[in-house]
Amino acid sequence: MRSGRSFLLLVGASALIAPPATGAAELTCPSSATLEALVACIRDQMPGRSSGAFVAPSFNEMDAWRSAVSAMMHGACDFVLPSSLWSFARVRSFRDADNGRPYCLLMETADWNGDGVVDRGFGALIVDARAERELSHQVSHPIADAGTEIQAITVFKRTRSRTFLLAGAHRHAIPGGRWLHGPSMGSDVAHNPATMFHTAHAAIAAHYGWKPWWAIQWHGMAEDTCEGVDVHLSHGVSAAPAAGDKILELRSNLLAHQPTWRIGVPGSRACSLDATTNVQGRLLNDGLHGGHGGWSHGGWSHGGWRAGWAYDGSPAGWGLGRPAPTHARRFVHIEQHPGVRDADRWIAAVLATWP
Repeated sequence: MRSGRSFLLLVGASALIAPPATGAAELTCPSSATLEALVACIRDQMPGRSSGAFVAPSFNEMDAWRSAVSAMMHGACDFVLPSSLWSFARVRSFRDADNGRPYCLLMETADWNGDGVVDRGFGALIVDARAERELSHQVSHPIADAGTEIQAITVFKRTRSRTFLLAGAHRHAIPGGRWLHGPSMGSDVAHNPATMFHTAHAAIAAHYGWKPWWAIQWHGMAEDTCEGVDVHLSHGVSAAPAAGDKILELRSNLLAHQPTWRIGVPGSRACSLDATTNVQGRLLNDGLHGGHGGWSHGGWSHGGWRAGWAYDGSPAGWGLGRPAPTHARRFVHIEQHPGVRDADRWIAAVLATWP
């Protein structure tokens, strides 16, 4: 299988060190001692709103990124990145000064023009090889959804979850809208599968196959949005959750610790932010969508999982996914007002929901 060959190549070279990004400044956040400080540093050096600095990854780069993510999910960290990533990314171990635990970090580092901002906006992935919970905490809108990146990394760390996935640019880094010059240019990773964020999400899904795991995306909404709730939980679908559903369990556990919070779910009519166009949710809920013309990129197989990119000339034609039972509901989408984006107020409920 293609993914298996890539993984073996990486592991086979694990004793080597990737060549440096010659001529480029490297933004590696060397002074960060904790995961929170590391994520704050990565956030502060990513392309901002209307910066125009986001660069769409090539298919070869996405495939190489997927290969690196697959190796990390198998427990590797000391390995050589594929050559298409050498000039702008690094993989390394990171030990958190608070808890002493080791993590594996994949991040973009190259700053060729020396402006203190990474050049592409590809983001970062952190893996805990000794995790206790098969949860992926994901932040698709850093900067824009203020505070969610620190909230999510703290929940990841203190719940000993498997992965933390961070987008690499402001969702509006490309001026003029999400689909300027075609979908491959979109910096809003929640709505564009042709990104490193979605590539990593798909590789994580491939690693698990049919094994149970959950992707939890942490989002933020304005105070005057959905004024009838403080938090809105969904699976990326507008159907009301059935009894025993994980988001109902999470809501119950949140209310046990935060009894004054107003928490909505689909069907409650208090909020319509159900994330039905979120491509990570669509991958897990619906499998491959779109793609019946234009050009395509053949996918890879892993444990019965099949994925591929396709474009039929419109944003809706992009797809990257796998067959998945819609009842699995492995995608948990959290919308929050600013006042509740506090990790300390969420951790007990997360632990109770995923013991």
